[in-house]
Amino acid sequence: MKPVTAILFLFAIFSATSYAKESAEFAQKVIAGHGLTGNGAQTLTHLLLNSEATRNIGTEDANEIFGIHAAVHPASRQSCINKVLKTGVIRANSQFEKICGAKWMSPIPAGPGQSIASAKVCIDQFEFPDLPCEYPIVWAPASFARQACLAMGKRVCNSHEWEGGCAGHMDDSNPYLFNLESLQERRAVYNSQREKVWAFDWSPERKGHVSSEFCAIFNPHDPELDPRLQGRTGQYYTAIGKSPACQQTNSDYNNCGSHTWPAGMKAACASANQVYDMHGNVAEVVNFPQTPGGLADSSGHTDHTERKGSFFVIRSGYPDDCRVRQPYEHFNDFATDKHSFYQEGFRCCKDVEF
Repeated sequence: MKPVTAILFLFAIFSATSYAKESAEFAQKVIAGHGLTGNGAQTLTHLLLNSEATRNIGTEDANEIFGIHAAVHPASRQSCINKVLKTGVIRANSQFEKICGAKWMSPIPAGPGQSIASAKVCIDQFEFPDLPCEYPIVWAPASFARQACLAMGKRVCNSHEWEGGCAGHMDDSNPYLFNLESLQERRAVYNSQREKVWAFDWSPERKGHVSSEFCAIFNPHDPELDPRLQGRTGQYYTAIGKSPACQQTNSDYNNCGSHTWPAGMKAACASANQVYDMHGNVAEVVNFPQTPGGLADSSGHTDHTERKGSFFVIRSGYPDDCRVRQPYEHFNDFATDKHSFYQEGFRCCKDVEF
């Protein structure tokens, strides 16, 4: 491979950890799946093969669910393919692609009641690598997300864009409350005024049901769990979905395996514009601007981090409706952020070109 001129970062989570790089086969799958060529393809390939971020699976076998570093996925890629791709439940949308100028992206209507023709921004339909039935990448710091999105001709999403992709339309009225000085005051005021909606048929939420009935949230009784995992609580995962050894170490690369579902397999968990897994599966990093000039753009400009969505839905402290602003425990500079986690990934956004 030719030398890549882009500035690349190497990320360390624990200095004594043995990391697994992505395979060349996986990198080629991502490049081909998005039709990338030239410098973008080279840069993304370099990132996937050399950066200290991993899907934590260790095999490209479509039927395999077991991976390195305690990774045990609830379902195989092939079971997802059989359920949503071969049946046509999920299919490429040529109208979306025409508006967005990229595969597997969805245009976000500019406001309530408006059509996708009004969209000024598009969002990935799936968590990175934005391919249906692929496992999302985890242990990926925000700085990795920033570079990967740019390599694909996209950028990281701003908080209100992610929220719009989830809720089905944008709300640009006053999404960041810059007039308020305190970060916590902004969060409290915004949350008290927010539209409360989920990216699926959310009427049961009003009755106290939880998103695990619809979305990729760990449930040991989920009928779609791979037969090899049925009744194996304690051997492969704890009652809340952690790797058993992770229960003691809390967040250790070697012991906290990724338990992500194939992207889009929980197809009922989708926004009005076919954006999948906004609830459940991996938590997703977004750009959280602190000033009017802090919005992420195609030049690579970013501000601070916020995280959306979650594999673990703990309603008392982490509600998961589309427009909620979560506690800022990982509020870091986006470009240099090195925080990573076994259930944390991202998706990209892209400005619509008129």
